[in-house]
Amino acid sequence: MNTKAMINNLFKHPLFLSGFIFIFLLLAASFVHTVFFQGKIPVTEFLRNNEGNITSFAPFNPLEVPPLGTDEVGRHIIVLLIQGAKYTIGISILVAGLRVIISTIIGLFFENYFSKFNQYLSGLVNGFYYIPAALICYILLYDVIFTPHGEVDGYSIFQKMIFQFFVLTIVAIPTMSLLIGNQLNQIYKSEFITSAKTLGGSRLHILHKHVLPFMVPLLLIQFIQEIIKVLILLIHLGFFHLLFGGTMEQQLDDTQNAYISVSSEWSGMVGNGFNHLGGWSWMFLSVVIAFTLVILALNLVTKGIEDVFLEDRYTTGKNIKKHKRKN
Repeated sequence: MNTKAMINNLFKHPLFLSGFIFIFLLLAASFVHTVFFQGKIPVTEFLRNNEGNITSFAPFNPLEVPPLGTDEVGRHIIVLLIQGAKYTIGISILVAGLRVIISTIIGLFFENYFSKFNQYLSGLVNGFYYIPAALICYILLYDVIFTPHGEVDGYSIFQKMIFQFFVLTIVAIPTMSLLIGNQLNQIYKSEFITSAKTLGGSRLHILHKHVLPFMVPLLLIQFIQEIIKVLILLIHLGFFHLLFGGTMEQQLDDTQNAYISVSSEWSGMVGNGFNHLGGWSWMFLSVVIAFTLVILALNLVTKGIEDVFLEDRYTTGKNIKKHKRKN
């Protein structure tokens, strides 16, 4: 099956289509809000009764200010989620893309030139599976990202973003390079690669004509899975108030602090919502549900890609076997 036919089948797959449409509509709404409404967040600081008297102050639950209520300073949560969607998903896509590209280059390099050292590298890298990525990020990012109330920020937003992109990317490189290297090792052991070598194909020819076309679907699936992993990592960092682009600590009163994300991505809402889970649970549940829906949509996209590409490979394999039996 050619590439065009496979893409057509992909967009006919109900699971892929459901996930893709959800992500597309969410991103479209986020960009529309920024372009046509200048990214303004409605604020409801207090409510009045029919006589015009103030009856209550923020935060407000979803029944008082539908559909999702407000945060502790009165910002409407539904608009915060829409506004932050493009940053949250965009950050995850960029980091996941960097992870896949760098890990693929490293995996190809080691598999082609240092394959005899794979067993030693595997033993070394396997240790990273037992170290939480959030812990590594916390240790590396805290002093750069977090700015306590009343202190002068020593780094620009751009510097913080570049450093955080770097940390979020490299934290997964060792294990991901090993994974891709193992996949490449299995491909190089395949019958069609052995046949290509027997026919005199050079290393670059085999890589370009046989290995990479076989790897593309696997890398695409890995890319989407990495987006999910980055989203989960952002949730974990949100609990530590380590937000993308920097964390500004804002003192609300003598007993309460708010942690504001400079880039408006969702993980800032995770940390603030969790701090108020006992009394203002809607603040935490809203952003958790938003993350869950995005991750579910990405899983649907992954399942659709797996079904289409695996079905194509299974069908191709059956046709090859039939052809061999006839001959």
